[in-house]
Formats: sequence, C-alpha cells, structure tokens
Amino acid sequence: MTVWRQLAVRLQATLDRLLWGLCDLRRVFSERGLWPASSCVATGVDGQRWRVTGELLRKEVGKREAAGVLVPEAECLWGTVQIPSMPAKALDGAVQEALWRVSPLPPDQILAAWRVEPSTGDGWVVHWGMCRRSVSEQLLAQHGLREGAAVFLPRQGRAFAVRSQTWRSAVKRQRWMDAAAVVLLALVAIALSLPALMPLVLKRQAVVLAVQHVDMLAPQAAPLRQNMDELRRQAGIAEDLRKNIAMDLPLASVVEALSEALPVDTWLDRIEISGTEIRISGLTSNATDLIAHLGRQPGFADVRATAANVRDGTLNKERFAFEMRWRSEGAKP
Repeated sequence: MTVWRQLAVRLQATLDRLLWGLCDLRRVFSERGLWPASSCVATGVDGQRWRVTGELLRKEVGKREAAGVLVPEAECLWGTVQIPSMPAKALDGAVQEALWRVSPLPPDQILAAWRVEPSTGDGWVVHWGMCRRSVSEQLLAQHGLREGAAVFLPRQGRAFAVRSQTWRSAVKRQRWMDAAAVVLLALVAIALSLPALMPLVLKRQAVVLAVQHVDMLAPQAAPLRQNMDELRRQAGIAEDLRKNIAMDLPLASVVEALSEALPVDTWLDRIEISGTEIRISGLTSNATDLIAHLGRQPGFADVRATAANVRDGTLNKERFAFEMRWRSEGAKP
C-alpha cells in the first residue's frame, strides 16, 4: 500500500469516527429532549405501552396508539463481536455476515438489532441482539399490528430497533428532521448575530459609498488640485522672498554708516555685502586704529581683518581688508 493510500485510509477512518461521534451526540440530545427526534410507541407482551426515543425506553403515559412491539428480554440473545477496520458504509454487510456465523438459527428465522461503536484501537465493536422471527410475528398478531411494524429488542432499560424497512424509513425521516434543525439553528444564529454585525455592515457600506463618491469627484477635482499645487508653489516662493527680504541688508543704511564711521583719510576700493556679512577693502593711514574704531560702532559687529595690512610707500597709506557683520538694531535711520 502506497503512502497516499495509507493516508486516504486513515483520513477515511477519522471521518467515520467523527461522524459516529456526531450521531451519538445527537442520540444523547434526543433522549434528553434537546434535539428533535421521532419516537415510537411499542407494546409489550403484557399490553404495557412503552415509548422508544433513540435507544431510551420509557413508559408511555399518553394515549398514543402503539406502532410496534417490544419483544420480551427473555426471548432475546445478546453478544458482542469485533469487526476489523473498514469504512462505515460497509459495516452493515460485515455485521450481518458476522451475525450469521454466530446465530443458532438460520438467518431467515431470526430478527437482529445491533449498535456499532469505535473500538479503542482500530476497528469497530458491535453490540448485537437477536430473537426468533416467530416471536415477533406472534406479538404483532396478538396486538393487531400489521406485518412489518417496528420491532424492538429491550436490554437493561434500553431498546434496539430491528433493522427492517420500517427502521430505514425512520432513519430517513430522522435525517430530514436533523437537516431542518440545522437550518433552523443557522437561521437563529444569523438572527442573533445581525445586531452585532449590523454596525460593521453599515461602516463597510459607508466606506464603499465614500470611495465611490471620491472616485466620482476625483476627475472634477483634478483642475482644482492643479490650482492648489500652483498656489502652494507660489506661496513657497513668496515665503522665500519674505525671508530673503528680511535677511537682506538695507544698503543705504550700510553705506551711510560706513561713511560716518570711516575717517577722512580713509577711502574704500571695494564693498561686498552677502546677507549680513560685509567685506570692505581700501587705504587708510593706520589700519589698526581703523579696525578698533569700526569695532566701537553700534552698527557693526565682529570686525576682523581678513588679510595682512600692507603699507603703500607711494601714498604713505596702509592697504587693509576687513570683514564684519551688520547689526541692524544699531543702525541709524
């Protein structure tokens, strides 16, 4: 057997056991009245009526007519047989074959009922019971029931239905009831969850409508978006200009301040202004006194020489190159 075949067999066995567990849980709920299930009223040999729900056997207190018979427990033979691992759909044939081997009577002279459950290991355990067919026929005739009515074999307060055509019809009817119950539970769950899910649904719908609205307005807003981008660009340029204007020196004030600060024996060759930085060069009689004099002026700060002072013998002057920073709060109007 290949690996895939082994995996398929194990998966099938797991699904069969899970299905058996669900069916057994349904049986337990049905016996406790927690799940809809059809029941059958059966009469015993003494005329006492019993209600069979699932496998639970209880006395019938109502006036419902009997639709089956309950074979006396003394007339039944019970036993257990082990079935090897196989698919659940093949169990009926395997159980019938096993019962034929253990039956003390020919197969056509017995009625059999059984219950299958998974074993602790691999395989299945079958709890079976059988009675003579003639006993059930006598009971049916005694109580005036038709041939083919439901027959139950009791054991320790429980009743097992004989696997007949009536039993198959009851199983099919129970499946329809199970399907209807599942649908009803699903509808109830949906109805109970709607109040909790409605806000999420409304939020999702609002988001969808918002996205649709945005998609519809996007083509119309394209020209406006371009205008807004252009306005932002122009605003940026204006802000840059404002900053530059604020940083630019008042040229007239600078020239006026220099004219007042420079001695009469000093003249300038060059003036450079960059931001708040001022660079001047020229000739004076004493560059050291000039730099000290400029440092005392309120409009100038950080006065320093950028090159060595060189005396011009022809003019008897010192050539200087200074750099300073304009201090606008000290400037004269």
